[in-house]
Amino acid sequence: MQRETRIAHYVVGTLTALSLVLLSLPLSSPVRSFKACASYLFDPLAYEGERGYRKIAETPSRVGELLSADIRNRRLQEELRGTVWLKATVETLSLENERLRRALGLKAPAGRYPLWAHVMERDPLHWYRSVSVDAGADRGVSLNDSVLGRKGDVPVALGRVVDVRPYTSTVLLLTDERSAAAAYLSSGTLEGLAQGEDGPHLRMNYLNSEARLVLGDTVYTSPTSATFPPDILIGRIAKVYPRDPFLTFQSVEVDPALDATSLQEVLILRAHPPRDAASESRPSLPEVPVEPPVVSSAAAVSPRPRRRRSVVVSTGTPAGLEAIPVDSQDAPR
Repeated sequence: MQRETRIAHYVVGTLTALSLVLLSLPLSSPVRSFKACASYLFDPLAYEGERGYRKIAETPSRVGELLSADIRNRRLQEELRGTVWLKATVETLSLENERLRRALGLKAPAGRYPLWAHVMERDPLHWYRSVSVDAGADRGVSLNDSVLGRKGDVPVALGRVVDVRPYTSTVLLLTDERSAAAAYLSSGTLEGLAQGEDGPHLRMNYLNSEARLVLGDTVYTSPTSATFPPDILIGRIAKVYPRDPFLTFQSVEVDPALDATSLQEVLILRAHPPRDAASESRPSLPEVPVEPPVVSSAAAVSPRPRRRRSVVVSTGTPAGLEAIPVDSQDAPR
């Protein structure tokens, strides 16, 4: 405490001595300049005069303006984040509207009642097995209703309904190992069974062992299919497997026309009409056309009649045929 007191006495004494020295000096230009600088340092308000006091008086209002500006800035940032979210929502709806607009001219097969539904959920552990959609018994969906997708303006076979709940349904995809569909190749009259392998590709079995298979050939659903309407696109031949000398048929790998991981909407072809108009109150898309496939010149020479034929399986059927799970009840010719 005494140390601080002594320091204060020394400072006061020094300043007093300096003041006396300045007062005793003649009023020359350097002395006046030094006095002005000292006066400004120790008493700036006196030097500034009325302007200095005005600045101090305006300090509270300026602080208030600064706080108001900060509040407005925070509010504008909140509005900007909301605008960004709204913009993303509008862009998503615009893309969906564009997809739906391109489907307006599509027509459904005779005797089927189309219903568009959105994909709600996928099983991450079994990506190529099934999807859940937001249409169920409330909208007339029933078991084994065929489900199509859309690639451009062309309908594509996807799978069938295997579980119906009040407001949702589960669609078993063709790529699931439990799915199968009777199919034919567009380059000729060859027919076989397109089966899922629980992966991104299908396997088409029971093709004529003497037939010449071409990569890129298109695969369509057969008129003998118990699940799908005829002439619905499935995919294209991506690989021809080597012939097995112990089997009486050939097999090919089929690349699906529509990847299951890109599904956003599906078209359910209901076998029965909706129970009432209220079930159709939610917006849905029009119908999907079934355009005849483009048949090559080879097929045009000898057109294949489109008629349903019964399938007779003799006792000489290969042993592996009975072990194939065909939930769709489709069988090759």
